[in-house]
Amino acid sequence: METLNDDTSVWQSFKAGDKDSFKTIYFKYYHSLFEYGMRITGDKEVVKDTIHDLFVKLWNNKLNLGNVTALRGYLLVSLRSALYNNLKKSNRKTIVDSNAGSQFEMVFSVESDYIRKETAFVQSQKLMNALNLLTARQKEVIYLRYFEEMNYSEIATIMNITVKAVYKLTARGLEMLHSLLSSKDDQ
Repeated sequence: METLNDDTSVWQSFKAGDKDSFKTIYFKYYHSLFEYGMRITGDKEVVKDTIHDLFVKLWNNKLNLGNVTALRGYLLVSLRSALYNNLKKSNRKTIVDSNAGSQFEMVFSVESDYIRKETAFVQSQKLMNALNLLTARQKEVIYLRYFEEMNYSEIATIMNITVKAVYKLTARGLEMLHSLLSSKDDQ
């Protein structure tokens, strides 16, 4: 994992017009942005187009951009906002309120080595089924916390909620998962 200073120096070089730094940012974060975007909308083309538009906008506005200390968080917030705006314009499904039944897809990669064994596959299916019973906001906070390994304050910034709300969503989501998975084990 690269340090904060690495991202800061790459960001500063990018803002000064260095194309290699821009490429570094793009290739370092594209996969995370794509995965996050797919969980918001599930439409590959919309996600790819939005990421592309985001990076074009960054390049065109590089001289006006401020200093960024948490580059991944900044990019995820930017992507989330851009996706929300694109989906709102086209009247497609998007993240709204956790009680509104919006989608935030949790999909596990079948390419992982540990899923090859039958027992691991069954466990991952149980977990996926349990995750899909959580609210959209709970799924999103769990994804950002445990799959993107972000801290609570970064998640709060991305989701535009308080750190306390992130803790509550995480705790309630984990409690619900524990309850769902324990009750399924009893059957």
